[in-house]
Amino acid sequence: MPADRPDFSGVQSLGECSDVQLRALLLQEAFCGVTIVEEDVCRWFRQIDYRLRESDDFGQMVFNGDDVEEIGIATDYYELWHKLPDSVGQSFALERVDNADGEHQKAYLCVAGDYFIYTRNRSMWTSPAVRARRKIEQGIASRFEMESFLDFESSFGKIAAGVGTITMSNLPWREGSTAFDINQLGAEIYDAARVDDSRERWSLITGSGDFPIPKAQAA
Repeated sequence: MPADRPDFSGVQSLGECSDVQLRALLLQEAFCGVTIVEEDVCRWFRQIDYRLRESDDFGQMVFNGDDVEEIGIATDYYELWHKLPDSVGQSFALERVDNADGEHQKAYLCVAGDYFIYTRNRSMWTSPAVRARRKIEQGIASRFEMESFLDFESSFGKIAAGVGTITMSNLPWREGSTAFDINQLGAEIYDAARVDDSRERWSLITGSGDFPIPKAQAA
């Protein structure tokens, strides 16, 4: 999120954004996927990507206590990351797919300690999304194409009493709203494990950690 992102007070949807606000949203970046670590090099394989990046994404990582320096290899960049103290603790990642073919409009919920990131893909398929991005770059995209391309959410927040509240989002009007309730998610995951059907449900990504047992099942 650019530090100079304009004010979105009173805006509740992409349709309510001005053209200036839409163009500001295009400057943001977000993605979710899998990280592969090979010695001191991390490679990020993007499952869903706000900007639809087409180049490889990898960098050298230098760990120093609670700080991590990321140094570009294929491109020239430098990033300094700081560990949030409240991020230490239980961690897990969930995945949801919103259609039957197992590929379209994926969503992820990643939790580390008291923090979470929720990311969902746009409803556009990849090919039309790439075409829309190119038209946006050329300045010839329609308002509908811009809104459809920008309909991608990546929200960061904190968990208190089992409820995740969004504090930062690439969709500004989502900030301050509730993203999930741990007990409701737990019931959904528990039901999905017992019943084999095609309904849209969250599921725990294997190897990502252990999901806390919901109160109803713990009892």
